Amino acid sequence: MIKIKDVIEIPKENEITSVEDHHGEFMHNLIKNNNLKSTLEIGFAYGKSGAYIMSATQGHHVAIDPFQDDFKNIGVDNIGRIGLSQHLELHRDFSHMVLPQLLKEDRRFDFVFIDGDHKFDGIFIDFYYSDLLLNPGGFILFHDTWMRSTCMVESFIKNNRKDYKYIKIEENNLCLIQKVGKDDREWMHFKEFYTLKSFWAYKMTIKKLKLKN
Repeated sequence: MIKIKDVIEIPKENEITSVEDHHGEFMHNLIKNNNLKSTLEIGFAYGKSGAYIMSATQGHHVAIDPFQDDFKNIGVDNIGRIGLSQHLELHRDFSHMVLPQLLKEDRRFDFVFIDGDHKFDGIFIDFYYSDLLLNPGGFILFHDTWMRSTCMVESFIKNNRKDYKYIKIEENNLCLIQKVGKDDREWMHFKEFYTLKSFWAYKMTIKKLKLKN
């Protein structure tokens, strides 16, 4: 594998907001070790996570990001730097617009990385459609699990979606689940879900606020 961090370019002032290299390497290894082929990414930005994903598959990758122009197409350029531009399918629109269209087209994926809108409702919608697009046995990976919004979506899945298995991983700030069955809930099914504020999440929040200021 080429050293992604040595090839792609990210503005120094924005390095803190991009996916960490060890997270990218985790995705790369997950995809390679499980022979995952079709991949989807919600939130593209600088293309760093996309570069790790695409270097693992060496094939077609779907990415969704309405703000690539705001990032001055750095993400697209970085995929070019690793020589995989021809395999990138970038949708420059919001995920709540693109995901239903992919579903209408009967697209299916083995791996979905969710790192787009970080509000609870945005993450929840991304999961809802990702679930419908995911092949049996496929994986969904959430980023930024230090945020309460992401934790709430995790809690919903744990309490209401028994067709998903949580996979324990050593990486912090990531959550990995695998589709292991069918969603056979009754039409009125609902179980309460909640989160508790963790000391680690609190420390992460303070750290990020300090970096901003």
